[in-house]
Amino acid sequence: MLEYELQYADLLSFCPQWHDIFVEGALEYRAASASPRILDCGANVGLASLFFKRRYPAARITAYEADPSLFAIAKANLTANGAADVETINAAVWTSAGRVVFRAEGTDSGMIDGLAGAVDGSAVEVASLRLRDILAGERIDLLKLDIEGAEDAVLADCEPVLDRVDAIVMDLHEFAPAVRQAPRVLERLTRAGFVYVVDEFVPQPWRPPVTSSETPFPGKALVWSMTVRAWRTRS
Repeated sequence: MLEYELQYADLLSFCPQWHDIFVEGALEYRAASASPRILDCGANVGLASLFFKRRYPAARITAYEADPSLFAIAKANLTANGAADVETINAAVWTSAGRVVFRAEGTDSGMIDGLAGAVDGSAVEVASLRLRDILAGERIDLLKLDIEGAEDAVLADCEPVLDRVDAIVMDLHEFAPAVRQAPRVLERLTRAGFVYVVDEFVPQPWRPPVTSSETPFPGKALVWSMTVRAWRTRS
């Protein structure tokens, strides 16, 4: 792909990722400096970090991936494609440091066990890191979050230190129809002083539940994701 030699775990998830990031520019970001500090939370096979390095070769990036198999692929892709200076950490970004059970299903849908919508993947115990502690330690230019349903819990824990972050791009997932997290997440961003936009709404009708035949709108997806971009205005 382009000049890259890339490994992947699942072609059906890799191709949409590549198209979104490198063709559609879903992660385009205008940094205030030539060496932005970026956290890539939920790195998968490393495409986001490769994209950021392509735009900002001097960027200081840390990539976190919980799935051990995907982490190994991400590390190999970064090393093989001129981004060996990206720090890679095999851990789940969470609300506490320690160990968590992660449901790894080998593509881009693995998530922490116990969260709404958890996939039926292999249960793997992995390290967890508290994002709040990471943010408290330094200024972050861009926080990229793709953590499969953990957004609300993690950002709630991080709220006291969100002033350490200048911009956020996240995939906001809605897996639980009875308990929507988007209103809480967006209100939290506003309280923390961010302006935000929402786009790239992706319904997932293949992932239950869907609306029943007894509703006015049968067969519609109750599970979806959308992209949220948030930033602070610069004086």
